[in-house]
Amino acid sequence: MSKRTAKKISNKLYYVILTGIALAILILVNIIVSFVDFRADLTRDQRYSLTSSTINFLESDSLLTDKILFKIYLEGEFPAEIKRLQTSVREKLDEFKYYAGDRIEYEFINPNDGSPEDQEALKEQLYNKGRGIRPADITFRKKGASNIIEFFPGAVVEYRGQTVDHIRFMEGGQYKLDLQLENTVQKAINNLEYKFMRALAEATRRKKQKLAFIHGHGELGIPYTQGARKAIEDAYIIEDVRLNGAINALDKYDGIIIADAKEKISGKDRFVIDQYLMNGGNVMLFHNPLNINNDTIRRTGKVHSSRRRTGITDLIFEYGIKMNEDLVVDANYDPFIMPGIPKGYVNWYFYVRARGTNHPISSMVDPVKLPYVSSLQFIKTKNKTRPSVILTSSSNSKSFGNVPLLSVAMESTFGENPIFQENPEDERNKLMLGGILEGQFESAFKNRIISAYADNPDARFYEKSQKPGKLMVIGNGTFFKNTYYDSVAVPEENSYRYVPRMPRGKEIDELFAGTRFGNFEFFENCVDYMLGENTLLSIRSRTIDLHPTDKLKIKKYSNFYKFITILIPILFIGILAITIIVIRKKRFAKKHST
Repeated sequence: MSKRTAKKISNKLYYVILTGIALAILILVNIIVSFVDFRADLTRDQRYSLTSSTINFLESDSLLTDKILFKIYLEGEFPAEIKRLQTSVREKLDEFKYYAGDRIEYEFINPNDGSPEDQEALKEQLYNKGRGIRPADITFRKKGASNIIEFFPGAVVEYRGQTVDHIRFMEGGQYKLDLQLENTVQKAINNLEYKFMRALAEATRRKKQKLAFIHGHGELGIPYTQGARKAIEDAYIIEDVRLNGAINALDKYDGIIIADAKEKISGKDRFVIDQYLMNGGNVMLFHNPLNINNDTIRRTGKVHSSRRRTGITDLIFEYGIKMNEDLVVDANYDPFIMPGIPKGYVNWYFYVRARGTNHPISSMVDPVKLPYVSSLQFIKTKNKTRPSVILTSSSNSKSFGNVPLLSVAMESTFGENPIFQENPEDERNKLMLGGILEGQFESAFKNRIISAYADNPDARFYEKSQKPGKLMVIGNGTFFKNTYYDSVAVPEENSYRYVPRMPRGKEIDELFAGTRFGNFEFFENCVDYMLGENTLLSIRSRTIDLHPTDKLKIKKYSNFYKFITILIPILFIGILAITIIVIRKKRFAKKHST
């Protein structure tokens, strides 16, 4: 055997051995990795990872004690946007199963399968008289023809053989294949963890906390709070209470809501509220210190505001929150419906679109519409409390006087893009519209206890907090109010059913397209936070950065990037081929020279 032949065999053997070693290492790494359990989320905001509170819940055998089934009605042929939601739902549930094992089960169902009768029966069951999954339609054009796809963007949750909840990933209604649909789908994807965890929490909750709506002082009537109650009725026991000066009227409640009181609250009732707070109670006050009659504005074009002397603002002042008797005007506003004028509305700067802060209650909600909201201030007291701002106006806003006169003529005075501050971008211009105090309070009746209780041996009086309490104040009492016509009486249940309707006209909705309000979601967050549902709040307060695609840039630069993506690989292959040819020529030239 010649030396050249031996060298060729040696080189081939070398490459065979080298290839075998590489394959062996690759197989070994795969075997090792198959036994190692780990996941890596390389996104900056950890959008593909579950929060620690969710993981702890799913891994706990004492919290999730049985199997729970999610029936997802997103099977079928859909546009790319809905396909993305479908894929995200599957991936999120797989993530849940990773930690909870076979206690989490899910299946995708096509509601359009089966006979027409079966389809109709299933869809009626899913809709559940408006309380379940509401159908959505997407209108689009294909091959010159208009097409409509109906789908049910939601899931039915079954636990221990019973339906315990309905999840709506998106609200029902009509959509088009546009940017608004993309944003809606993206928001739905961001909220999946919260939606699933909320269903799990409600299914496995052993004891519901009690929440009381206070009445007897002109507060919002029961029909006007049906929308808000519907948002929380699965998680809490809701009752309506008249204090009537009874010292123990609030003993059994974990939280109370005083919403839009219009009449004077007696000293006895204020004392009951005070002592409830001293016993670690959670007080939510949603209040307008000024009264404005919208009917008068629509009839005459103007109205004088008037003070509501309820006494409740004096009470909260003692705890460290001052409610100003003003109205906030904001360049970030909502329209006021005026049927008698040609365009049907006026730009109404008193309908403020309040913004959230980094507080868990408001960090992830849409703007909260606050009609005729008053500003708040924290003041120094001897109380050992922690203040937090949860809602503010924009930086282009101001306080509009004490007990002001309102007129639709203000629209022409300020214009559609009003400037309320010299420097509208200055963040210091923001006004506090909602805040919380948490901790130890001193009684507002410390040095002036009501004689009716001072002389009563059965009445207990605490000068300061026996347990930490919470006081939340929003400078508007109606932000979660639904219209009377949204509440349908159910005589057999001695209650009402909430059936939401669109309050605005089509033209106004199109003009203010994209303006969605988070009022009910904000209300739900308020109750969850005040009553200590921190697991859900930690998910809800999570911030996920959205990076929407700039379609104008795509249109402008698409050909350039297409050229780059095609040319670069070809150039790379060409350069690699030339390099190999040059190296081979040099090697052979060197061998021949030797």
